[in-house]
Amino acid sequence: MDSLPARILPISTILLILASVFVPIARTQTARTQSAGTQSAGTQTSGSRSAEQSLVLKSPAEYLGYELGDRFTRHAEIIRYVEHVSQNSERVEMLSYGETTEGRKLVVVFVSSPSNLARLTQIREDNLRLAGLADGPVEGSPVSIVWLSYNVHGNEAVSSEAAMATLFKLADSSNSTAQQWLENTVVIIDPMINPDGRDRYVNWYNQMVGTARNVNPDAIEHREPFPGGRTNHYYFDLNRDWVWLTQQESRARVALYQEWMPHVHVDFHEQSVNSPYYFAPGAEPFHEVITPWQREFQTIIGRNHARYFDENGWLYFTKQVFDLFYPGYGDTFPTYNGAVGMTYEQGGGGRAGLGITTALGDTLTLADRIAHHYTTGLSTVEMASVHRDRVVAEFQTYFDQAQNEPAGDYATYIIKRDAGGQRVAALQAHLDLLGIRHGSVSESRKASGFSYRTGENVEFSVDPGDLVIEAHQPRSTLLSVLFEPETAISDSVTYDITAWSLPYVYDVNAYATDSRISTDTASATASGQLASASDRPYAYLVRWRDAADVRFLSALLRAEIRVRFAEKPFTIEGASYAAGTLIITRTGNEKHSDRLHEMISALAQKYHEQVTGVRTGFVDSGSDFGSGDVNYIKPPKVAVLRGAPVSSSGTGEIWHYFDQQIEYPVTMILASSFASLDLNKYEVLVLPGGSYGSILSDETLKKVRAWISKGGRLIAIGSAGAFLAGKEGFALKQKKKEEDKSSGEDKDGDDKKEDDNKESDKTEEEEAKEDKKLLRRYADRRREGVEDDVPGAIYRVSVDNSHPLGFGFEDESFVLKRGAAVPSYLEGSGNWNVGVLKKSAHVSGQVGHKVVEKLDRSLAFGVQNMGSGTVVYIVDDPLFRGFWYSGRQLLGNAVFLVGQ
Repeated sequence: MDSLPARILPISTILLILASVFVPIARTQTARTQSAGTQSAGTQTSGSRSAEQSLVLKSPAEYLGYELGDRFTRHAEIIRYVEHVSQNSERVEMLSYGETTEGRKLVVVFVSSPSNLARLTQIREDNLRLAGLADGPVEGSPVSIVWLSYNVHGNEAVSSEAAMATLFKLADSSNSTAQQWLENTVVIIDPMINPDGRDRYVNWYNQMVGTARNVNPDAIEHREPFPGGRTNHYYFDLNRDWVWLTQQESRARVALYQEWMPHVHVDFHEQSVNSPYYFAPGAEPFHEVITPWQREFQTIIGRNHARYFDENGWLYFTKQVFDLFYPGYGDTFPTYNGAVGMTYEQGGGGRAGLGITTALGDTLTLADRIAHHYTTGLSTVEMASVHRDRVVAEFQTYFDQAQNEPAGDYATYIIKRDAGGQRVAALQAHLDLLGIRHGSVSESRKASGFSYRTGENVEFSVDPGDLVIEAHQPRSTLLSVLFEPETAISDSVTYDITAWSLPYVYDVNAYATDSRISTDTASATASGQLASASDRPYAYLVRWRDAADVRFLSALLRAEIRVRFAEKPFTIEGASYAAGTLIITRTGNEKHSDRLHEMISALAQKYHEQVTGVRTGFVDSGSDFGSGDVNYIKPPKVAVLRGAPVSSSGTGEIWHYFDQQIEYPVTMILASSFASLDLNKYEVLVLPGGSYGSILSDETLKKVRAWISKGGRLIAIGSAGAFLAGKEGFALKQKKKEEDKSSGEDKDGDDKKEDDNKESDKTEEEEAKEDKKLLRRYADRRREGVEDDVPGAIYRVSVDNSHPLGFGFEDESFVLKRGAAVPSYLEGSGNWNVGVLKKSAHVSGQVGHKVVEKLDRSLAFGVQNMGSGTVVYIVDDPLFRGFWYSGRQLLGNAVFLVGQ
């Protein structure tokens, strides 16, 4: 029989328990007057009040009608409470800084003394001056700036509840201790980074829970279904997106972050139900650019947390699991931007609900979880205030050094402009979002340095139009981290991918030099135009070079413009065009009549595309436009599987790709109903990564093979391809592990026994290897787990760019390799190894030593012909977290060009 639910201890009771060791608790309603506050230009604040207005500040319980911890609070209710506090406290101003994909409001609140709020703009501008990001002298006294970010993972839902408790405590004027902190500190609170994910979780949980919680872990309220509330609308993990900025929530937040550049940033999280609380200092590996002060202040803050946790007998741990290396986190991105960035992890997460029985038999309540986050939040503010002078001084020193003695080995990075292409323009736009300064030169000059494409030191020219990025700038540390050719990692056990260099991400011709090359002109901007000698050319040509061309093709197809592509290179009217070039002829587009020229011109300008009109279809070399080598692109109807057991992140990446990155219609199909799907309604089926054993039975695979044979195109990504490996009819095969050569067995299976007194034939080296294998250390078990894995490394891929899957790529490109799956080359005359990892193809990042040699001569992406259709195998997710630019082009080739 289930045990009776334990009573939920109200958060107010827990906070009262803390009173003896922390700030006083006050529920007194007080009347206040508002002091005029200001905000940065271009932003809007709410909660403005007249000087005569009577203010009555309510606690969360008084405003919501229930104690924090009794239930989960929806986004709209939290926003209303934040608005209430901003309207009824002279210490709080609210700012709306954006909205989510689903239209929910994103807000922050600024909490400080009335006098600080009155000069908020000055404080912000002074801080930017300290960082070298604004001109002019510092005008006011120094102020610590602390940014507290809550609920980046929607189902780690305690965070926003704790944010309300923390906000009230800081806003309450009767809390003299907190008010003293605010005299020299500005606290920025983002109560909910991921409203869409949070409401997905909270709405589901409130539907599952009864009149009383059920603490039995087997209860349905502890079994969150696909896709869960962790991620945002497109199932992206926003805590991995700080540096890539693929999601609109991230772009809005980072834009505001860069207006403030806080000194301390905390990201509040939850982890497994049975884990104690985690706080700073972080775990190794620390990136080598992290300063001694950033490490030291983490420890200072951690010791202060420990003081409060020790008083209450709460378990905690530090310096484990959560390292400071990958730049996309809410602790590392601020750290690489001069802050002391930290992650705090409370046990619980989506499984915990309002309460759950732990492995020790205790009941972990939502109120417990709130109290812990509340405590570390206020403890952080306390330390930033107590150490204000040094916090501000070290912040200024960080940026002084960034501009005068930048981190990293190089003084300048040069990106060669791709004539007419948009790879460099895309990289340039990314740098703008990150606030990294760049420019160009007005005159050509020679230089020498490291070539990202060849991996060697070479001589090269720097020419007008090239993107030139000087390391001597305020954000030089972030620049160094994002451009380092090979990541220097101090520990093989890390929490995330270990390579991400932007020149490889964007597959550009880039160089790094230790010579300072100063810019004297602005960077070029992308523009589009239709170049034609006539407003009625015979055809329009669009070079196929990068992911921007995929998006342009999508726009053409959505406008119902018929498009062809050249399967072979050709020259016409004195210009050369590579395979993959799009060809739009008037023939076939008669429905648009004289509007065709105007339509293409407008689309070229909108999408910054270079389009050329030609007078004839008679080419100088190659195949004429009416040839069989020029193929019509039939707009494909695309289906993508979605829902358990398919990967939610893999699904979301593909959904976001079609919906946002190339703007092409896609039909998401429920995976569990796939067996009954009429595949004949679709030309393309995309299988994201996932576990397909319950979806693709032998009978269903037979149906899929029949559909492919009749002309269907199957695109299998990541573990979807691994599932198909070895299945009937599919050409993909995984490499086998090498047999143990020291098995001691002959061909007939007879044991080879030696006389006891016979000297062993094993060499000392062989014996040492055997000892290492058998005499394993228990303490090294985590490290052993990465010996045959690739957590995320960059590899050089050799591309057959004569195949439609390789169109637009150079002979060599780059992929982000993840996982230990290593497929062999495809065999058979009808199959094509389009992208392969040849010997010694590793470029950057951690690779387990047991898998290094296996990756030599392995498949990266390829095509199997099956009857009239095709199977495209893409071994590693080309859309991983949405940031790998070349991956967008690769998938575009697979969807629109392969099999046409």
